[in-house]
Amino acid sequence: MGSLLFIGHEASLTGAPYTQLYLMQWLRANTAHELELILLRGGPLVAEFAKVSTVHIIEQPCSNNSLGYRAIQKIRRTLTNPVRKILRSVADKKPRLIFANASLSIDIGVLAKGMMGVPLLLHVHELDSTFFYIRAEAFAQQAKLVDFFVPCAQAVKDFYQKKFDISTDKMQIVYDYAGPRAADNSTAASVREEFGISVDTPLVGAVGTLGWRKGSDWFLQVVKFFGEIGRTDVKFLWLGTDPDSRECKEMVLDARRLGLSEQIIFVKARPDVNGFYEAFDIFLLTSREDPFPLVCMEAASQACPLICFEQGGGMPEFVRDDAGFVVPYGDTVAMAKKAVYLLDHAAERQRMGQTGKQRALDNHTIEATGPQFYQVIQTLINK
Repeated sequence: MGSLLFIGHEASLTGAPYTQLYLMQWLRANTAHELELILLRGGPLVAEFAKVSTVHIIEQPCSNNSLGYRAIQKIRRTLTNPVRKILRSVADKKPRLIFANASLSIDIGVLAKGMMGVPLLLHVHELDSTFFYIRAEAFAQQAKLVDFFVPCAQAVKDFYQKKFDISTDKMQIVYDYAGPRAADNSTAASVREEFGISVDTPLVGAVGTLGWRKGSDWFLQVVKFFGEIGRTDVKFLWLGTDPDSRECKEMVLDARRLGLSEQIIFVKARPDVNGFYEAFDIFLLTSREDPFPLVCMEAASQACPLICFEQGGGMPEFVRDDAGFVVPYGDTVAMAKKAVYLLDHAAERQRMGQTGKQRALDNHTIEATGPQFYQVIQTLINK
């Protein structure tokens, strides 16, 4: 059947690397293809990738993890001899298709296509803010060499069609999806015990890196509203922080100055997340921009209702009007009021949670989406 070459921008504990891992695991289990993987940067998921593929790492992660830094380094790496050496080595395996994951991988993908002469598929998870750091003009030129695009949501498809004039016949949406995390052993009880949260204390959660795009400052505004109305019985937990990062130090300082330190718990990123989703009564997606976040699928699969913003990406396509609430962009008061409503109406909270759970299990698991991806792969290979 031939091998497939995957290109990923990193092996971090974040959405795009996890979706790539889940797809590669599915392909390994359900097809006879050998898999090769080139990672622009390493990370904690390398060991899991190595179980299903031969892994080539261009650069190990460093302390500067910003998207801007990674974009600059990506451009530099593309032109180096070690990259070309890796590509020549992979070319000897005669891959039948190149699957580049995320827009940051397009440089290496285009270079690989030029060397190997096989179709290039680009799985896109990004929206406007990515092009604060990589040149849209350069991406547009390279996009002409991409044979097919798979956007992770309708909002993402609309963005790429409008910004880069990509024709509909070169795109097919495959919604992002969740899969089993090898380290998932925690439970709601173990999480609540670890952080001293009683079983009857309402818990509102968020998961992700901190920063402008994820709206961590807006999360603080929601917590502030709860304090202003006297709902100090509610705890808030943000999972995925890096205590050494500037963004985390800024958020901790803001929380202290706003008098919110007793209400918020900041938790360092970890691979074992299941217990957090079980423990959350509500999941807040405060992101200014998030194409179709994996964390929302993970939360929904644990019957946790979601609250997100309009115009913030693809999540309104999932939440609709029955798996949580979609509120006006940036309206943190509206978000807080919906959270209060759900906490005060247990039956409605449970109904919305169960609706989201069924939707996630039916449509947003690798078992549901793996065959969709493979159909696209086979179509490109057989052209």
